[in-house]
Order: sequence, then C-alpha cells, then structure tokens
Amino acid sequence: MSDDIILPPEARLDPRRGQRGGWYVILTCVICGREVRCPLPWYRTRLKRGVPPKTCSTKCGREYRRRKGVPK
Repeated sequence: MSDDIILPPEARLDPRRGQRGGWYVILTCVICGREVRCPLPWYRTRLKRGVPPKTCSTKCGREYRRRKGVPK
C-alpha cells in the first residue's frame, strides 16, 4: 500500500505502523520544527479540504496565524 501514497514534500510516511496496523504521516511544524505523527486518513481529509496541518499545537498555530495575519 505504501507504494501508491503520494504526499506533499513537507510530509513523509512513517515506516512504523500503528497499533491496529494503520499508516501514519510525519509532519514538521513550521514554527518550532518539532515533528508530529498524524494518522494518514486524517491527513488526507485535511488535504482534500485544502487546509493541510502546518503546526504541532494550538500555541504554534496561534503564532503561525499571527505571523501570516490570518484571522481566527
């Protein structure tokens, strides 16, 4: 299954599987540089909506919006 998964350059597929065999994506926070592990189906849903996750936490999310000038 991992051969047909296409991800943006800021995300990469985690070689480890979840407890129930699910796939995960590793993202790097654009604010602090911390890596976070997200379930692949959740990440794909965010991509389809046009809002890919860029931060690791709400604190970094606030800072990201402040820097970008994006309203809440």
